[in-house]
Amino acid sequence: MNETNETNIHAKTITHKTWDPVTGRFDHSFTFAFQTKAEYLEFRRCWKASYATLSQAIRGLKLLVKVTMRQREHAGKQQSELHVRKAEATVELLMLAAAKLEAGRQYAAAKAITK
Repeated sequence: MNETNETNIHAKTITHKTWDPVTGRFDHSFTFAFQTKAEYLEFRRCWKASYATLSQAIRGLKLLVKVTMRQREHAGKQQSELHVRKAEATVELLMLAAAKLEAGRQYAAAKAITK
């Protein structure tokens, strides 16, 4: 069995978070580590796995909050954790959209060089 020690290209992505006082929320921008189509596809594979794990955690927390509230118990800790996870999912979706744009930009630049 071949075992590789490749680093997760998704984890190498740098996220920049800046406050926008006009909209009253944070803006996110990303610096991606991929430079080739193969690296981009690896990024997408890692992103998909990461997002699936995050999505599963959100579903579990929602169910836990629901059950806790039905038992008329305090679910504040679970609700705050759910809020944090949802914010992480939003950033992950923004990252995916930005990665698609970056991959398109890299493709167009490479195509222009070959002409």
